[in-house]
Amino acid sequence: MTVARPSVPAALPRLLLLLLLCLPAVWADCGPPPAVPNAQPSLEGRTSFPEDTIVTYKCDESFMKIPGKQDSVICLQSSQWSDIEEFCNQKSCPNPGEIPNGQIDTPEGILFGATISFSCNTGYKLFGPTTSLCLTSDSGIQWSDPLPECREIYCPAPPQIDNGIIQGEREHYGYRQSITYLCNRGFTMIGEHSIYCTVNDNEGEWSGPPPECRANSLASKAPPTVQKPTTVNVRTTEVSPTSQKTTTTQTTTPNAQATRSTPASRTTKHFHETTPDKGSGTSSGTTHLLSGYTCFTLTGLLGTLVTMGWLT
Repeated sequence: MTVARPSVPAALPRLLLLLLLCLPAVWADCGPPPAVPNAQPSLEGRTSFPEDTIVTYKCDESFMKIPGKQDSVICLQSSQWSDIEEFCNQKSCPNPGEIPNGQIDTPEGILFGATISFSCNTGYKLFGPTTSLCLTSDSGIQWSDPLPECREIYCPAPPQIDNGIIQGEREHYGYRQSITYLCNRGFTMIGEHSIYCTVNDNEGEWSGPPPECRANSLASKAPPTVQKPTTVNVRTTEVSPTSQKTTTTQTTTPNAQATRSTPASRTTKHFHETTPDKGSGTSSGTTHLLSGYTCFTLTGLLGTLVTMGWLT
């Protein structure tokens, strides 16, 4: 006996095919998009999110989007949403302002979470914090630290020098300020006449050592010429009443250029000596020699003149 099989409706295969075609669309639905801190998805009334559906987020009222950050997700074939990072901060901190003689570096901007750094110009030293962070507080969004101060760097007192002065000396010397040295009269400067204030490791120091003032050397003088003594032969003739005597006197004359023999002028006097009568009171002439000259005493001269008849 044959058991009759129930008949299959002719439309059933067609229904199964349609069911299979519809299943992938149902399986690729990603469901509600993921939550993002400080932001809400723009669903626009949608409840189903098939493959390739894109959902964009919007930051909350007290937050703002960080530039360059991704703010949307997409439904993938695996029925998973693409990854997304936090992209909303609280609003930006106020403008930090300016630092006299310094700079503020803002590589991350001034939004919530950003860090700024401080530095000073050359010749100035930073006093205070080097960085500040934009964060929330009870009073809102503000910087974590106040601005620092840039103070001028001074060099130590300039070195003094012996036998010289500093021209226009003053109390303080800052970066690139110079001093000039002058030597006293009679001294010569050895080294650089000017040095300036520079900065090394946030400390002031002078660009080099000061000069030196040395006494001028005395001008060499030629020694005086020593003249050789010159010997001069002076010839003198002395005459006495009875005989004539010639003598030669040798004298030394300084500063003479050469040795020479110069005859002295001769004075010859001849006298005839007559012996006076005894008792006449007239003594015989007496001859005296003084410095090469012939002299007679007054008494002898008078007696001689009377005897010769020159005086009566």
